[in-house]
Amino acid sequence: MRVLRILIVGILLPVFCSCSGLHYARPEQPDAGLQFFITEGQSRNHLIRRDGISAHLNLRTEPAPRLVVAFPAGNSGAGLFFRPLTDDGDVWGSVDGIQTVERTDTKGRALHGMQADIVVEVETLVLQEADVGSLRFLRKAVDYSTLPPRAAPETYINDNRVRFSRERPDGQSTYLMEVEVLAGELQKEDGLRFVAATDGTLKIRVVALSGDPLEAPVAASRLLAENAGQEETLRESLAFLTYESKMLAGSWRFLTYFGRDTLLSVRLLMPVLTAEAAEIGLGSVLERINDRGEVAHEEEIGELAVYRNMAEHDQATAEPVYDYDMVDDNLLLAPVLSAYAQTFGLGRAAGFLSGRTSGSESFRSRLARNLRLVVKQAGAFADDPVPENLLSIKDGLNDGNWRDSEEGLVGGRYPYDVNAVLMPAALRAAAQLVGSGLLGRHAGSLPAEEELARMALVWEASAAGFFEVSVRSEQAMANVIAYARENGYPVLDIPESDVSFYAVALDTRFEPIPVMHSDVGTDLLFLQRPEAYLRVIVANLARRFPAGLATGVGVLAANPAFADADARALVTRNHYHGTVVWSWQQAMIVAGLDIQLRRDDLSEAFRQELKAARNDIWQGVIASKEIINSELWSFTVQDGEYLIAPFGQSAGHLTESNAVQLWSTVFLALGQDPAMP
Repeated sequence: MRVLRILIVGILLPVFCSCSGLHYARPEQPDAGLQFFITEGQSRNHLIRRDGISAHLNLRTEPAPRLVVAFPAGNSGAGLFFRPLTDDGDVWGSVDGIQTVERTDTKGRALHGMQADIVVEVETLVLQEADVGSLRFLRKAVDYSTLPPRAAPETYINDNRVRFSRERPDGQSTYLMEVEVLAGELQKEDGLRFVAATDGTLKIRVVALSGDPLEAPVAASRLLAENAGQEETLRESLAFLTYESKMLAGSWRFLTYFGRDTLLSVRLLMPVLTAEAAEIGLGSVLERINDRGEVAHEEEIGELAVYRNMAEHDQATAEPVYDYDMVDDNLLLAPVLSAYAQTFGLGRAAGFLSGRTSGSESFRSRLARNLRLVVKQAGAFADDPVPENLLSIKDGLNDGNWRDSEEGLVGGRYPYDVNAVLMPAALRAAAQLVGSGLLGRHAGSLPAEEELARMALVWEASAAGFFEVSVRSEQAMANVIAYARENGYPVLDIPESDVSFYAVALDTRFEPIPVMHSDVGTDLLFLQRPEAYLRVIVANLARRFPAGLATGVGVLAANPAFADADARALVTRNHYHGTVVWSWQQAMIVAGLDIQLRRDDLSEAFRQELKAARNDIWQGVIASKEIINSELWSFTVQDGEYLIAPFGQSAGHLTESNAVQLWSTVFLALGQDPAMP
């Protein structure tokens, strides 16, 4: 095993500390700001950042017209939700006058937000609900929500202007939205109605404001190296989502820190990131590690944090509340930090790990705490590799890895990626970090490098076998044909031999749930499997759905063709982690194939298979270029071909996709052609 080893001597480069952790000193580069536009199906998205104020205006027509303004500040925003219309056609016309604005509330507190003038293409819009405050409350319009209801915002109407406002429960912030009818009139009959003028013109001016503290943006020029891709929307999206204290998961729905999204994005972007950008992401993760060594999955801030602290601690405070429910987050930190050290050098890494959290604990100490948790969770299986010793999602939860919807693991308790890939990868990385000397005195609280390597080998050699699924050729053929007929899908590949794959998870009886999945991309990215193992993975990634995972619009996250009816009902093109395409998963697979192609221990025949698979997958990336920035998408079938369907914009979709997603920007690190050794 290759291990990082070096004596760290001499004087480290100059450093300074900030609220987001350690950053290397460099001349200040002014933020030129951002303004860009994204269309995702019938979802229209205007994003702007000026003078430190960031905002996202989202306009939708179906299933009912809505207007949302979202802010990274406090994960806050404002929304107007209208009654459904009977007529077809887009409600929203031209948008102009987009600008950031600053005001003060009645108590003299600063408010920041955006303003836009919007043409409405229908004669009447009837308001059903308005809300201002935490985006988590606004998301109930599109997501399953367990949040308790709260009172409606205060409403004030004056002629052709209406104002909605809400004070945060701790009295430290205000949220406000004003809508002025510039052409037409505001009527109060049968609800609040926006009605066109006699000439049919209806135009409104929207001002949305939040009093939550602004997040300090990072100038786009500080994020990417010269070798990064030039796709402008991806570059703008990365800049919009990156701040001095953290990277945000996506917009408009996820304008907060997500541990997993941050770590995977940093890892996949690593070849083209600046060291500073990588340190922003890694520093935000280390800042939020708890006393048990767990990586925070998500944070609750702003108004939602106040409500949570009031309910749980009887304290009206906006102190962030962190979610530690996921198990895969904990296993990602070590591999990503090890890759950072190898990319930017041990001297730089040593300086970074000497940085301190807001509580004055060193990053090095936080990292060691996480590694101790990994070792503790790995120990039983490393000593006795039986399925009972695999790592389960937490009791009482239905999710624990990136498939974090209720149906994502199809009822499973032991995820494939967590056990077969991320645990051995975490142990191998822990061995590298111990051997490198980066942990200093904290290495003494961990097993020796050789023991960590032994544990990794046991997990890597033994865990995946419990997930193996093999379907005889006759049965596989019958499954594929029946599933295709059931759903109206074309049959483009017929299994002519036994079909083998790794189950998405094990159930409570340690039985594999026979759903094929794209999580095998983690094998390609984090491990160096034997050629025979890789052949199984690559065959299923390249085989055309529903025999495999490939479609003309991307690699599907799951394929339940070989599962029973109950499982198939949980893995459809309407489900968040069903037969849909996740942008970042395709990038992970391509990046992983490039890593495998740099190996020198694979046969030339198999190398050609890897290149062919890489090329086929890249064709799907090209076909989905217009939506690649998005979180995920579904599909329709027309004349035997798969066509992209933006997720959340068709009947039956259980939620909706973000138009801007952090880990969808990782294509900036990928090129058209396979990487050559």
